[in-house]
Amino acid sequence: MPNTNKNKKANMNANMNVKPKTDDWHTYLLELQERTYRIEWLSSMADQQIMRERILPMLQQYRPRSSEDMKLILPIADIEIRTHREKHAFLITGYISITLETAGVAHPDVLYAPCKSINYRSVEEPKEEYSESGPKDAFTESLNVNLNLIRRRLMSEQLHVRMLTVGSGKLPAAVVFMADNRLTADRLIYQVEQSSIDHPKALLDISNFATLLYNGKHTFFEPFEFTELPLQTVHMLENGKVALLMEGSRKAMIGPASFEDTFVASSDLFLPLPQVRAIRYARVICFVFSLLLTPLYVAVATYNFEMFPLKVIQTLLISRHNVPFSPFVEAFMMESLVMVQLEAIARLPNKLSQSAGVVAGIIIGTAAVEAGVISNVMLVLVSASSLLTLASATVQLRNMLFLLKLPSLLMAMVLGLPGICVFWFLLLSRLFVVRSLDRPFTLFGFNPMSRYFKGKG
Repeated sequence: MPNTNKNKKANMNANMNVKPKTDDWHTYLLELQERTYRIEWLSSMADQQIMRERILPMLQQYRPRSSEDMKLILPIADIEIRTHREKHAFLITGYISITLETAGVAHPDVLYAPCKSINYRSVEEPKEEYSESGPKDAFTESLNVNLNLIRRRLMSEQLHVRMLTVGSGKLPAAVVFMADNRLTADRLIYQVEQSSIDHPKALLDISNFATLLYNGKHTFFEPFEFTELPLQTVHMLENGKVALLMEGSRKAMIGPASFEDTFVASSDLFLPLPQVRAIRYARVICFVFSLLLTPLYVAVATYNFEMFPLKVIQTLLISRHNVPFSPFVEAFMMESLVMVQLEAIARLPNKLSQSAGVVAGIIIGTAAVEAGVISNVMLVLVSASSLLTLASATVQLRNMLFLLKLPSLLMAMVLGLPGICVFWFLLLSRLFVVRSLDRPFTLFGFNPMSRYFKGKG
């Protein structure tokens, strides 16, 4: 038995003297007579100011004899006492380890004090979901700050938070829900844990993580909502939904989502009810005509030219007199050019994006018409279709509409007006199949649509 204990102590001391493989691992030995305090931390994760101001002075003053004594004297919350085997797992999350050595022999237990360095940007205005009324604060990349923004607006005992760790990087995450929606929250927690096991290395952001969830796989329509507004998140929580927040992500994922929620904006909460109804009717009309304008022109101009009045036919003939391309090629080039332009604008700084978009649209459109590449009518239709698409309430719906225009043009070119009907049939049938947290994503009927148009959503 004595030899066994000596071997264990020798192995423990040998493991502690092994040089770490990472260069940001630092060790400091505080020697106080017969006791030595081995302090280890990662400079990339731990706040060394906390160590200098709260830990070192207390150790020098009281000289504790054990890890339990250190836990009592240190003015730091959430201190853990574990073994040497867990040292690396604690250090990579921002802890500082303190090992007590007496006469050159390390004690078996180690104290871990949380000293995580917090380097996040402050709360700023939203980048995407602009609202002319209401609060101007948005989520940041800090999970604790985001939870604080929600708690400040919803100080209720019914608000619950379930903490999780996702992925191989052990990223902290939180599921926020009201007490009445515990079953929905458990369903989301189960999907998050399963996706974290199946795809541990693909967790880059909460939007990327949503595509890995069970209801987010193999679907063109995102079955979850994303918002950067704490006020919108609180509104959704009070309406029976749950939210997922993740460290390092500036958005919250909301579920279960519904298709009519994509037409709801945060500014609706601050407008009179008649105005909200009018705006929501306009959004639905914009959604329909954004997918109908250019395909309808291509179908009628290709197969059903006689549907136009005589004066309209004359205008179209004059407009397309020098255009060498078919209506489909003409519309396809313009829609593709709009998508490329929006992608280029998204990569520019905010001060340049708006002016660059206007200048590029005017110059390219005017030059294309003067060169005879496209017709005046097509330029007007594509511009109107783009404006209708940009009138969408959410970024997800806006991106979806830009991508759906291309297959709708293809169906209109192949089959004409019946092709447009087939496209809408496939679109609606796919919407009915999508589910969000095992609930239908689309419920077209009197009750859900009447609730949306009445401004209650």
